[in-house]
Amino acid sequence: MSKLFAWLTVLSALTALWISAVYGPYDPTFKRQFIYPAPFVAAMLFALVSLVTILVRVSRLITRIDASEELQKDIKEAKEELQKLGIVGKTD
Repeated sequence: MSKLFAWLTVLSALTALWISAVYGPYDPTFKRQFIYPAPFVAAMLFALVSLVTILVRVSRLITRIDASEELQKDIKEAKEELQKLGIVGKTD
């Protein structure tokens, strides 16, 4: 819940800044070019960052799955070697 509260706080602060800029004493051309499209640009940047984050985490997950399979294979080989040496009894 604290992460949600932090995001809502940041979003509220940015919204307040945007509203103050919309009603502020700025040139109408400046408002039309920079202030009005700012939320759309922010949403596009957020979507881009989210997409990149998802892609990076999925690629790391695939690597972790491969590493997990390799680790399971190594554990099985180590158990077999220990059984051959008579250090560990048969567990399977």
